[in-house]
Amino acid sequence: MKLYLNKPSPSARLVMVVAHEKGLQEKIEPAWTDPWESKPELLAANPFSKVPALVTDAGVTIVDSTCICDHLDEIGGGRRLMPERGRERLQVLRKYGLGRGLIDAAFAVTIERRFHASSEELPLADRWLASVGRSLDAFDRDPELLATNGSPDLGDLALAGGLSYTDFRLPEAKWRGAAPSLSRRFDRLAARPSMEATKP
Repeated sequence: MKLYLNKPSPSARLVMVVAHEKGLQEKIEPAWTDPWESKPELLAANPFSKVPALVTDAGVTIVDSTCICDHLDEIGGGRRLMPERGRERLQVLRKYGLGRGLIDAAFAVTIERRFHASSEELPLADRWLASVGRSLDAFDRDPELLATNGSPDLGDLALAGGLSYTDFRLPEAKWRGAAPSLSRRFDRLAARPSMEATKP
């Protein structure tokens, strides 16, 4: 399998974390690229010129990290990271939605600041940054969102990726002091081999 990715991308990192958790990392050929350069090879795999994009061994291209994670979860070894049915699936979907939302919001703040660095006011960046804080508060206030039965699920991994990216790009968020339970949960997740191996 060939995976187009970029080291700073939190979405691409989430895919690689899942690959490690499912024992697939050795079967993936990384194709490092800068999506902003819109190189022909990436455009051929993903018309949106975004990472990650996965080309399977059968030559099928999958774009969007959620879709790629679902595919890897299906073909990889071990337990499913996204349960197939029932209350457990609903809970993981809830966590995953918040974790993915955190990744998207933190990334949006970063991109808005990058491309409008000369602007005195960045209302969209401010709006997204506020949503980062609210999502962290939602996790910290709900014990069910921080609880897992054994190994982490896809929601936990998305949360870990979002928190790591927030620390990396938005240090002014200073979320740890305001969210002690979340901070402890993140430290345990961040120590996993899959997270250590995929540090940007």
